Amino acid sequence: MTYILGRRPDEFGLVLDDQGCVRLKDLLKAISEEPGWGYVRKSHIHETLMSFHEKSFVLENEKISVVCRNKTLRPEKEAVPPKLLYHSVRRRAYPVVSKQGITPLGQPAVFLATTEELAQRMGKRRDPAPVLLTVHARRASEAGIKFSRYGEFIYITDHVPVGYFAGPPLPKDKKREALGRKKESAAIPKEIPGSFTLDVKRSEDLQRQRLKQKGLKKEIAWKRDARRSKRKGKR
Repeated sequence: MTYILGRRPDEFGLVLDDQGCVRLKDLLKAISEEPGWGYVRKSHIHETLMSFHEKSFVLENEKISVVCRNKTLRPEKEAVPPKLLYHSVRRRAYPVVSKQGITPLGQPAVFLATTEELAQRMGKRRDPAPVLLTVHARRASEAGIKFSRYGEFIYITDHVPVGYFAGPPLPKDKKREALGRKKESAAIPKEIPGSFTLDVKRSEDLQRQRLKQKGLKKEIAWKRDARRSKRKGKR
């Protein structure tokens, strides 16, 4: 907890606010994501805070911070971002994001990760299967969009407009898909008087039935001839 809150929150996909605080539930998610720490619950954090003789953390209004903030990470203003950054959005929000751009959506700013893995990790805290977006950060910066660097793994911005990020195709609208099927069905020409429609499956079934009957007749004729030959032999 001291390392996350006091030194490198960016490694865990966390960004502290201006008072150096982070929501307790976000800290809990970050800790439980680590291998071997999935069992951690809020009660464990409270128990840990009570076990310290010296007051090392401040917990207030469901937000937590370290007391000593000398080494607390702070954003570097007007940083030049790398060519690509990554961001995950909820599936339900993706259609809106694709039209309006990436906005904070309940957060103080837009947090972008330097790796796909970290972006997905951050996104899964709000959606078990988020949509991963690739942000053309360098091109956006050259167009005048401001970025701040937060540690080694996170960049911060206010908004990423449409045209500066890419994602998977939008899911098909079920109503449009159904309408398309109706149009295709309507486009099939109706039967013209005097014409007929060939039922391939029925035709194949009839052909097999004829062959079966033909074979049965051959078998009956063979047995009849054999009986006649047998009678002549007895005479």
